[in-house]
Amino acid sequence: MLHLFSNYKWTGPAEPAHALAAGLRDRGLSVVFRSSGYTKGNATNHVAERGSACGLAPVTDLDLSKHRKPWRDLRDTRRLRGILAAEHFDLLHCHLANDTRIALGALRGGLPPLVRSVYETEPERIPRFDLASLARARRLFVFSRGVEAALVARGVARERIVALEATVDLARFRPGDGSAARRRLGFAPEDFVAGIVARVQPQRRFDLLLDAAERAAKECARFRLVVIGRGSKLEATAREPARRRGLLDRVVFFPGYFEGEDYVDVLRAVDVKLFLVPGTDGTARAVREALACGLPVLATRRGVLPELVRDGVTGRVLDETPEAFASALVALAREPELRRRMGEAAREDAEARFSLARQVETVAASYRTVIEEAA
Repeated sequence: MLHLFSNYKWTGPAEPAHALAAGLRDRGLSVVFRSSGYTKGNATNHVAERGSACGLAPVTDLDLSKHRKPWRDLRDTRRLRGILAAEHFDLLHCHLANDTRIALGALRGGLPPLVRSVYETEPERIPRFDLASLARARRLFVFSRGVEAALVARGVARERIVALEATVDLARFRPGDGSAARRRLGFAPEDFVAGIVARVQPQRRFDLLLDAAERAAKECARFRLVVIGRGSKLEATAREPARRRGLLDRVVFFPGYFEGEDYVDVLRAVDVKLFLVPGTDGTARAVREALACGLPVLATRRGVLPELVRDGVTGRVLDETPEAFASALVALAREPELRRRMGEAAREDAEARFSLARQVETVAASYRTVIEEAA
């Protein structure tokens, strides 16, 4: 099986694409993962670096640019045609728009059969130019019922669409004691701490977040909001507006960006997780990680969020207004037993839905069917 991933950045779909390929390899399939060998300037090739650390080192003998580059793409098409002729793959799995375009140009007679993962969970965010490529795939692996319905409406046969649940490392992200991380962040045991994990950008609705925090703080003296993330627009988008509201370092805190086990500990340190707008990863990995850690999640109705959060059971799915979020925050602050029940339900739901082993089994079964059909 040849997997193509046209990016060098470890962002958005990179982790789920690599996890699936590694899981298929561990299940006994022969898998080659080719990712971008082209980096802009002197940037670090994070997919190659992290992929190697995870035990499935990507092959980087193709440029595989994220965006269309006519001359690079033409050269990749010719190289890939030679690779397919020499290495005799049974199936080609594409993950992004440009690697799909390159692969379709390299195929002869539709062989090997091509399948595609679709990580967008909002139909309107699928580029129009990509729709024609999706229509030529033997199977489409989707992570959103909304995208599935939109593809069917555009004429894709339903039997060619395979609905998957996105995964999370359930052994790493699990409930645990976050009291030490809570103290390091400067919060007292009696504080009610809401957390958001997101790149700080204007389109992520930090205006809504701060408006809700301002309202919640007026009704709950111990309310605290911690923003986990970074971004070139952090000062203008979040820190300065929080300062103008009189919330900075009193209600709203910006401790920065965390990685590895520090990140897991910080998740366990908060009482509830907020998520407003999906970013480059439409499958909203940060929501799945929070649910796996046993945290209730307050989310908007955007994209896949209403599918991930079971309203009233594992969190709340809310209207995109400061009043709705402030009311939900105050209710959870005043009802610790409700938080406990939602947290337990969140972990149970994560275990039932977000298993990598289950996803690998589904994809492997689809591979067998596609290869038999092609034969």
